Amino acid sequence: MLRFSVRSAPRADAVSTTHVIPLLIALAMVVVTSDAMADSSSIGVSLTSDRDQQNLGEPQSTQFEVSASHTFDTGVILGASAQYSNEAFSDSATANLEATVGYRLRFNDFLSVIGSVGIGDRLQVSGDGGDIAYYVLRAAADLKLSEKVTWNAVAFRYRDAFESSDDYLTPQLATGVTFKMDDHNSISSKVQYNWKDWHPDTVGFALGYSRSF
Repeated sequence: MLRFSVRSAPRADAVSTTHVIPLLIALAMVVVTSDAMADSSSIGVSLTSDRDQQNLGEPQSTQFEVSASHTFDTGVILGASAQYSNEAFSDSATANLEATVGYRLRFNDFLSVIGSVGIGDRLQVSGDGGDIAYYVLRAAADLKLSEKVTWNAVAFRYRDAFESSDDYLTPQLATGVTFKMDDHNSISSKVQYNWKDWHPDTVGFALGYSRSF
């Protein structure tokens, strides 16, 4: 089992959300104000329904996410997101605040790969549980099928708490399709397979909308 632990990092209850929130605000300001410096910016929303991996008819949670990103001419990507998750048949709800930096490498007009690293806070909004500070690594490959359609062929996420005792090892493997409606608007769908400590957990079905400018 692959697992990382940064023992020198502070516990989640000692890592204030003030470490992440200013970074999220700064990244959002970059997205809004630096059009002249970069190739593109985008904002997006998505809705995900996580289902039991053995019984897709049984809901596990619903997630709503708002995200923003800014891509520089060099290929560097700054990102920020806020995700609210409500567990099915429960009063348990969490919010994930996350900031990332990544890079897109284009091999040609059709194929590109993306890698990113980030940090975040999972906040326990209601129900039992505490706040968790975590890190996240992502890798993905996109294949442009036409001027309108891009196959988001594979996307892998490795996410874990800075403190291993917080039990937040939650890898994810996903694939999806993005449809470009016009020069600024696109919609997407995605299927996600989620693990908890490398044990099969849920299957997620996501729909998203993004506007670039």
